[in-house]
Amino acid sequence: MKKLITLVGIFLCLSSAKGQYLSDALRYSQNFPTLTARSMAMGNAFTSLGADFASAYVNPAGLGLYRKSEFLFSPGLGYAQTKADYISMKADDYRYQFVMNSMGYIGTYNSGKEKGLVSATYAVGYNRLNNFNNNTVITGTNEFSSFSDYFVEYANGTIPNDLNSFYERLAYDAWVIDTVGNMNQYTSLVPVPVDQRKSIKTKGGVGEWTFAVGLNFSDVFYVGFGLGIDQLRYEQTAVFSEVNQDNLFVFRGFDFTEDLDVNGTGINFKVGLLARVTQSIRVGATFTLPTFYNIEESYYNTVYSEFDDSSFYIRPTFENGDYMERGEYRYNLNTPFKASGGISFQLGKFGIISGDVEYINYASMKMRTDDDYDTRTDEDLVEGVNADIDNAYRSVVNLRLGGELRFGNFALRAGGAYYPSPYVKDELNEKADNLEITSGLGYRDNNFFFDLGFSGIFHQEKYNLYTSNNFNNIANLNQSRYRFVATMGFRF
Repeated sequence: MKKLITLVGIFLCLSSAKGQYLSDALRYSQNFPTLTARSMAMGNAFTSLGADFASAYVNPAGLGLYRKSEFLFSPGLGYAQTKADYISMKADDYRYQFVMNSMGYIGTYNSGKEKGLVSATYAVGYNRLNNFNNNTVITGTNEFSSFSDYFVEYANGTIPNDLNSFYERLAYDAWVIDTVGNMNQYTSLVPVPVDQRKSIKTKGGVGEWTFAVGLNFSDVFYVGFGLGIDQLRYEQTAVFSEVNQDNLFVFRGFDFTEDLDVNGTGINFKVGLLARVTQSIRVGATFTLPTFYNIEESYYNTVYSEFDDSSFYIRPTFENGDYMERGEYRYNLNTPFKASGGISFQLGKFGIISGDVEYINYASMKMRTDDDYDTRTDEDLVEGVNADIDNAYRSVVNLRLGGELRFGNFALRAGGAYYPSPYVKDELNEKADNLEITSGLGYRDNNFFFDLGFSGIFHQEKYNLYTSNNFNNIANLNQSRYRFVATMGFRF
């Protein structure tokens, strides 16, 4: 039964499904980790640094710089705001969230030697890699098209009983679209101009359970290995509303609601190297294999329409009129391979300057069929998504920079990062870069430390609400995400 629901709910609308999974692949592959307050305040430029729990994710070789065992935790507060500009109308919305960004234990073994294996350190814990919590509202008066035109385009050529039960059939049963002339040709019943509003609420994130080891050889050369088990959670509720203000028409408006729940588990492996070139210069490198995700999603759509003399609340149904359960689908996703390099300069006892570069080829993301969803139709969908990934995405080089000034037991920190757009030239979001600015302060002695970190990530993108009659309905989104993190730790 659930397999049938999937076939009806997704694959009768392959191009729409491909667009969804094209965006999902990037969402689940592009991370903006928080880690510890100290590392975040320094832009997470930690490939050549160490003695911080962030090394378990950035470069496990940095664990080799530990001399004591340590326990830490990093609670934080997140704030996301999105400002939208659509057809010369502006709207904005925001969301707060409390997040546990990292928590871990670091255990250190010291051999007592000065040559060979000086020490070995292991780290076990949790790091927050991404945060999907956000609210977006887009409003405008459209004089040229309606969202119903989108349904018409996909419905044309198909009789009502064969329409996609999660999309066009809902619009047909709610009298948003209707047949005209032939039973496989449709027209919109929504008059234009029409007031449009889309609300998008998202929750969830990506967290990684980390198991890492760092080895110190002669206080000169360090090697690290890390295993990450990633947990993915993404929830989205999107409501597209249209309202007619012209009393000459009996149609008043409709709401199309989409609910999507995604859960995934992935595994990855990384190798890190770090070397002390001189007393004040360190270099490092990390190689992170793709995360192999198994992803399961469930979805459900409804339509509510209102006329002067009636209203309709429509749920997906089979041909015989029985209500459908939530649709379900499973697939596998491989994120890109990552390679990063870094260099840092020790400014005596007064501070540190560090910089990282990170190479990621987003065109190498791959969607794969699940064993329970491997029909020819499934394979066609996956092949189409992978072809779109090859055409839409490119490789990028991310840049991170950080610095720390020390005043006895106290420190001031600042940094930033630049993440170029992963889209190729002539794609809608070819200029959708992310810019991060960070800062923080901290206190530490031999047995205790307390750090505060702040990060602001700024991003602009274009969002296509729908395409109809070769006309794109594009909103400009200006997104700001702020993170406030406190890390407290104990050494022993």
